[in-house]
Amino acid sequence: MIFWLNGGFRDDSAAIDIADRGFLLGDGLFETILLVDGVPAFLSAHLERMGAGADALGIDAALDETEIAAMLAELASRSGVAKGLASARLTLTRGAAPRGLAVKRGETRPTLLATVASYAKTETPARVIVSRHRRNELSIAARCKTLNYLDNILARQQAADAGADEALMLNGAGRIACASSANLFVLKDGVVRTPPVSEGALPGVARGVVLSCGRSAGVAIREEPVELQQAEAGALFLTNSLIGLRPAFLGEAPGDASEVLRRLQTCYGEAMADDLKQRARR
Repeated sequence: MIFWLNGGFRDDSAAIDIADRGFLLGDGLFETILLVDGVPAFLSAHLERMGAGADALGIDAALDETEIAAMLAELASRSGVAKGLASARLTLTRGAAPRGLAVKRGETRPTLLATVASYAKTETPARVIVSRHRRNELSIAARCKTLNYLDNILARQQAADAGADEALMLNGAGRIACASSANLFVLKDGVVRTPPVSEGALPGVARGVVLSCGRSAGVAIREEPVELQQAEAGALFLTNSLIGLRPAFLGEAPGDASEVLRRLQTCYGEAMADDLKQRARR
């Protein structure tokens, strides 16, 4: 497997320092980015989120957008996925350090890793269940896309064991925060609602685009707390950077969100196309 690590392309397996805090402690962040013909979609938003997370965690990260875009395009080409859709992952850790939890800022050199893989999008509605694993809305890990993903992993595993595609995660108050790897939107009574970040929802890149373009498209869309009963009685869709907008259902069959969903998918697609065009001109 070809990958990029700290400034160079490599294909060896013994690459990560065994003292790296990302490997040992989950001390880091990651971003999953859709590549379209080798061009990263919404890269600015992804790097802005990673940079904000790095600041919050005290990781001194230098994220040069132009260099990262060029690196991802080259990595996609070397990996044989320069055409069509592909998934890129950027992983940033605090780097290698002596054993122990505490570390002084500036004493470590961050690790930045990039990998790519082919990606096939699915359009079928996702069956979701409610996970027993909760989202801690008071934790900084709920607002940053950290490597500490154990709760999400267990939630997704619970869904897989139940024959479902996704798991909804409740917060400490028993309200919906998000899904294990996506944000949730609920259509009920003509209004689309999604949990705010204060409820434990990750500030997803696709979520942000949907909120912005949905309002401009005339869709009644709000960030507000979502009770489980609202999701059970409404029509659902999930968002993340790979799936875009995917219809979902909790129970026996999906609710009818077709008209609103088509409008949102259209404006999301237009926003992505515009972003990709701007990226190509840089």
